[in-house]
Amino acid sequence: METGMIVILIILIVICTLPFILINGSTKKKEKQLKKALEISITEDNGILTDYVINYNFALGLDSNAKQIYYYKKTLEAEYLQKINLKNIATCEIKKDTKQIRNGKLNYERIQSIALVFTFKKNNLIDQFKVYDYDDSPQLSGELALADTWKKKVIDLLTKDSTNLKDPKIEKTSLKFA
Repeated sequence: METGMIVILIILIVICTLPFILINGSTKKKEKQLKKALEISITEDNGILTDYVINYNFALGLDSNAKQIYYYKKTLEAEYLQKINLKNIATCEIKKDTKQIRNGKLNYERIQSIALVFTFKKNNLIDQFKVYDYDDSPQLSGELALADTWKKKVIDLLTKDSTNLKDPKIEKTSLKFA
C-alpha cells in the first residue's frame, strides 16, 4: 500500500470511531454528575451512600444505615430530589402503566411508565420514584429489571427492620454430604 492510501484509511477509521468515543465520554460525564449530585444530597443529611445505580437521567441511592432511599433526576427543565425514610414505609411495589396499541390485526402492549411505589405506614399515603417514562425515552433499557432489583433491596431492608434479630452475627453451619 502506498502511504497516501494508509493516511486515507487512518482518517476514515478516525471519522468512523470518533462519534462513538464522544458519545461514550458524554455518557460517563453525565453519570459522574448524577452520582456527585446524589452524594452531595446524602452527605447533607449526614448519611453514607451504601448502594446506588445511575440510569439515563436519574440516580437511585441508598443509605442502608439510616434506612433512607434517595431519587435524583435531572432534566433540561429542572432537578428533582426525593428522599424517603424507609422506617415509615409499609410496602414497596412496582407500578407499570401500559397502553394497548392496535396495529391492523396485531395488538400489543406498550409500557408507558415504570415506578417504584412506596406505601407509608400511616394514612396509607403513596410516594413514587419514576424509573421509566415513555415521554422521556421511548426505548426501555433495563428499567424493569432495575425496578425489580431495587424493590427487593427495599423489601430486604423493611423485613430486617421488622424482624428483631437477637444477634446479628453470622452463624456457621456445616454441610454433610452423603
